[in-house]
Amino acid sequence: MTPALLALPLLLLPVIAAAHPIEPVSSGDSKLANEISSFRKEFEAAALKRDAQALRRFYTDDFTHTHTSGKVDGKDARIVSLLANEPTVEVAPTPEYKLSCFGESMCIARALSPIKRASDGKWFDVRWTQTYVKTGRGWQIAVSQATGLPSTVRDAP
Repeated sequence: MTPALLALPLLLLPVIAAAHPIEPVSSGDSKLANEISSFRKEFEAAALKRDAQALRRFYTDDFTHTHTSGKVDGKDARIVSLLANEPTVEVAPTPEYKLSCFGESMCIARALSPIKRASDGKWFDVRWTQTYVKTGRGWQIAVSQATGLPSTVRDAP
């Protein structure tokens, strides 16, 4: 093989990298941040109304949520939790929230929220992530995961 042929893959790297950006879009990208903010507000309104049909459109069909306990829920189980008014990161306050977008159709939120435990009614902080993807149905949540911070257990938020 000639040195030119061996070097060809290296020459194509910038083209491949440009087609699949790995650096986040500036967190100041107000267009995407506004879209996700609107999505979250619509989601919260549907959850408060206990509108199961509306909630279904907010999740991808293969959505999963990993709880602080390690339990994994799919789309239907997550909607049941919302309809039962169980505490969830989707509708919890977010004193810390950061959004990073990758291209025009994927954003990842990293946040901190106080969550009330069902077991004893005490509050604790949860660090969570959610991945939003833009599909033919608009923005949807594809996956989320929560990690509890046991050292933050308290009686009130």
